[in-house]
Amino acid sequence: MVEIDDVITAMEDLVARHREAGDPSGYFAAMYLGVTREVERGLAEGRFARPAELEQLTVVFASRYLDASSSAAPTESWAASFDAASDRGVTAVQHLLLGMNAHINLDLGIACAEVAPGDAIDSIRVDFDEINEVLASLVGRVQDALSEISWLYRFVDDIAVTGDDAVINFSISRARSEAWDLALALAHMDPVTFGSAIERQDRAVVVLAEVIRTPPWWTRSALRVLRFTERTSVPDVIDLFARVGVPAR
Repeated sequence: MVEIDDVITAMEDLVARHREAGDPSGYFAAMYLGVTREVERGLAEGRFARPAELEQLTVVFASRYLDASSSAAPTESWAASFDAASDRGVTAVQHLLLGMNAHINLDLGIACAEVAPGDAIDSIRVDFDEINEVLASLVGRVQDALSEISWLYRFVDDIAVTGDDAVINFSISRARSEAWDLALALAHMDPVTFGSAIERQDRAVVVLAEVIRTPPWWTRSALRVLRFTERTSVPDVIDLFARVGVPAR
């Protein structure tokens, strides 16, 4: 049986491969590894109401990402995220948002429905909400990493009070809320309808990915300036995002 330790080890290997290859896909991988380590710590500290189900959900959820990372034909949502790695004009925060878009807007609802089908879906709601608190506690660390990547991230944070915290918090909060709605719908579907609903969701998530990668022209202009000021060493940026969670074991 796959446990959370197993997926953390697999993530560590994936991050190391991205770092060695200088692949910006490692930005999301490193941040997600940090989040998963925080969940592991929460499990050890008894933070969750139904730890066995929460660990199973964490494993199923993470496995969807790991499988996509090694697949020659991932879902369209993940393909859009991975494809951005070859575009050196994409900023670090865009890489994070593209990864969150695919993983939360598509994978999370599917994982919840698979772990708790039918009426059982209601049993994981408390811990689903608790994960939101875990994520919220990490936003400041993500912002710190972004600020070390470019001084402009810090400037935006200063003039907007919450700056990128607001962007990241809003994106996560709204996405997880919609993921729960998807989970509720999928949990009560038959296999055929389930598959069709996932295909529709995948197409919708790809549309959002295009907006993240290629926003309106006035936003693109600002992003070009931001990208110009970012660190150019991909391994260094991966190392910064790797600090988001608890230290490596």
